[in-house]
Amino acid sequence: MSHMKIRVKQASIVKPAEETPIHSLWLSNLDLIQVRFHMGILYFYNPCSSSSLPNTPSLIDALRKVLVLFYPAAGRLQKDKNGRLEVLCNGEGVLLVEAETDSTIQDVGLLTQALDLSELVPTLAYSGDISSLPLLLFQVTYFKCGAICIGTLIHHTFGDAGSLTCFMEAWSRTARGLPVTPTPFFDRTILRARDPPSPVFPHTEYQPPPFYNPPVTSLAYKSNPDSDSGVVSLKLTRLQLRALRAKTEVANHKSISTYELLVAHIWRCACFANEDSREEHLTRLHIILDGRSRLEPKLPQGYIGNALFHARPISLLGDLLREPFSRTVERVHGEIRKMDNEYLRSAIDCLERHPDLDQLVPGEGNPIFSCAANFCIVSLRKDTSAYELDFGWGKPFFKRTSHLNEGKGFVGMSLDEEGSFIVFMCLKKTQLSKFRKLFYEFLNVSAL
Repeated sequence: MSHMKIRVKQASIVKPAEETPIHSLWLSNLDLIQVRFHMGILYFYNPCSSSSLPNTPSLIDALRKVLVLFYPAAGRLQKDKNGRLEVLCNGEGVLLVEAETDSTIQDVGLLTQALDLSELVPTLAYSGDISSLPLLLFQVTYFKCGAICIGTLIHHTFGDAGSLTCFMEAWSRTARGLPVTPTPFFDRTILRARDPPSPVFPHTEYQPPPFYNPPVTSLAYKSNPDSDSGVVSLKLTRLQLRALRAKTEVANHKSISTYELLVAHIWRCACFANEDSREEHLTRLHIILDGRSRLEPKLPQGYIGNALFHARPISLLGDLLREPFSRTVERVHGEIRKMDNEYLRSAIDCLERHPDLDQLVPGEGNPIFSCAANFCIVSLRKDTSAYELDFGWGKPFFKRTSHLNEGKGFVGMSLDEEGSFIVFMCLKKTQLSKFRKLFYEFLNVSAL
């Protein structure tokens, strides 16, 4: 990848268009165990010929209007008198950066090994006080070819990808003069623990992962072009997915989702591609699930906050490498299927009883993956159907996360072909070609 040169034209703090309520907003246990920095999604839009296109001033105008409705997003994190993080709704605003580059979309290599697209989101220093950081940051980058990228960041303590997408949809609808749906819902007390907290499951997902190598000391969550990690992105057609399903000789394979099949396949390939692994080591997979539709009653569609739960199948490497694919699929399916309302409520209660939630926050000396055979896979697929994310340039033709770190993968719908998927996986550079080879060899379509 040729290096992108990005020129920042202006950076503005954007505040709500009118006075908003001032109060503090309670954060749930699920908010408190997230990484304490921003995570983001990049949305890429094709060049558009219309002369009435939204430009940066009109985007800022729409953003000011949206922040009236989403006013807690313009607030700041602070600690209450007991030291628990909360959001101070004070209308201080969000950051919007306008940038341009002489690169074209082709130069960026969206589907190649390009690891570092972090220049497409605003850069932040985390050394200062937490209350100085905006909860949302945006960067609109105009490419030489006419394409546009909106890079988005949300502080993970404030919300997850579902929250970010909900905000983006509201902003894009406002930019087109449409009413905002769904209405945002900020009251996180619906995720409060029961009184008294009564967990009924062991919740091993909140125990530390098995380590063999010394944990990564730096915050390896930030992509770094000089690191020994790289990204492989793999597209799967409908035919290849059918081939993968055909390998699953599970009795009730109709109940197995495409996502579960892909997760099992990625886990196996990542373990097989890891030369340093030994049979007696444990491998743990960290599957992040959105609880919005799994809880009863379901969370409101516009719920802003973290609703992420963790399914974590664990296995001896030797067992995983020897067992048939269908057995791995059953492991993954079983772990995901048990995540029903009763299990999730029990998880919230388990966190309530935890002596120190800070210990569960991933960070320096406490990585959750990227240590030998621990991997994490996130689904980016839920929001593609419901939301248009159209600012007036049409729907995005591509989206991916702004940062990838070693051991982490994402599964999303491919936006260019109905029914196909795209997988991003960040591994050691030495493992990438082996991972890719294993990934496609197993899907031998000619065998169909």
